[in-house]
Amino acid sequence: MKTDVIIKKIKYLESADKIVIEYERRYKDKNPSYHISTFSEKAAPEFYEALEKLTKPACNILGLGALFLKRLKPHTVSYKYSEDGTMSAAISCLLYSPRADKDNNINVPLMRCPADETEAGQAGFFTQEEVDALWKLETEARKYLDGKRNQIQLWSEEATADAQTDEPQQINDVPPVKISNVIPIPTIQ
Repeated sequence: MKTDVIIKKIKYLESADKIVIEYERRYKDKNPSYHISTFSEKAAPEFYEALEKLTKPACNILGLGALFLKRLKPHTVSYKYSEDGTMSAAISCLLYSPRADKDNNINVPLMRCPADETEAGQAGFFTQEEVDALWKLETEARKYLDGKRNQIQLWSEEATADAQTDEPQQINDVPPVKISNVIPIPTIQ
């Protein structure tokens, strides 16, 4: 049975080191089902890079200068789709306030992807660079849902490396025991 997965929200809880993905599964002949999944496994580095790449778009949309780039940290993207499939999104960020020494939540208003070049230059629409950054994060979230996580990737890289070498690999990092290091235990005779 073919299903379509529609990502609704991607949230990275840095303090808890968890990723929350809200999505809908649409089946061909059934009602859609809504899911909220919370993961504690690390994502591949590309996921975090895609989230970080939303910093500049968030600054631009909020009208903040380049000085805010280091103080603004995106953590959540909420996606919404119109009937024709056009994506809209809102980006939530933490803005560090040095005087208070605290992070404050700040939201970019819901904006739409332009359907043509005329909409691209209008208020309320993302630029092409911003659209690309949003789709990149959505793609990385799909990979994460499909099980392509940092830990799995590491295991597959190790297995590939082991298969490519002819030398036997040591299972753990414990050095081999040398006979000179062994103290004989007295036995009862």
